[in-house]
Amino acid sequence: MPKTLKGTRHKEDSSADLDYYDLPSNVNNKGFVYEEYIFELLKDQNLVPKGFVPAGADNSAPDCKFLWKGESYNLEIKLDEKADYGQSGLKYNMSTNKWFLDGKNTIQDRTMRANLKELGVEDYVNSNNAWGNAGVPRLFERKSKNEKVTWGDKEYDYRTFPDKYIPIDTNTLSNFYNSKKIYYIHIGGFGTYYMGRDPAGMSLFTEIRKFNGSLKLRIRKKGSTSTPNYRFSTALLIDNKPTKSAFDITQSDSIDFLIANMS
Repeated sequence: MPKTLKGTRHKEDSSADLDYYDLPSNVNNKGFVYEEYIFELLKDQNLVPKGFVPAGADNSAPDCKFLWKGESYNLEIKLDEKADYGQSGLKYNMSTNKWFLDGKNTIQDRTMRANLKELGVEDYVNSNNAWGNAGVPRLFERKSKNEKVTWGDKEYDYRTFPDKYIPIDTNTLSNFYNSKKIYYIHIGGFGTYYMGRDPAGMSLFTEIRKFNGSLKLRIRKKGSTSTPNYRFSTALLIDNKPTKSAFDITQSDSIDFLIANMS
């Protein structure tokens, strides 16, 4: 059983009792809105380090930070279990006629690519079970000739290279986020978890769970609906949902714990 820590309750009119899911269904970028909601929720209780601003679209920075026992810890925030949990680009080498993982040169992105390569993702994409016998994608054929991609090219590639899914080791998610010094993740509707390890030692004092959902990798095309622009990429997704965590950073009882033990 977790140890019980003493502390005073936060004010009863706290926004901790607001329900994010009451937001209108037409709100755009709900993921960013949810991040902002949690940031404001914790900030109102002085649980966010001074000067911190949410990451927004910057995937190299944490979505939020929280205070626990005098230290601040990074927090990843996901709207729900259907969100992307990490991405990598896919490109096609016109010289070797092979697909390869590609992307930014940050530590986090290199870590993700290294994990995916170790899991054999490139081999899978190049196999006959995926896109190995589908030929040259029009996107890269056009780019090799410095030609503009057309709607016809997009339609051809979307038809010729269907999405594929492969199971992925859960440690891939932990390794990816831990490389960004993020050990905690909140998933809307499921609660707050630690990933890989628990540097704050919160599992000694709370009912926080280790993330135990299983993952799959989606190999896909991703593009605009208003232009012929698109790209090939991979995305980590939850396959089997994690066990719900009794610790939920958006709920009053969990916020009480944070307030009682922030310093």
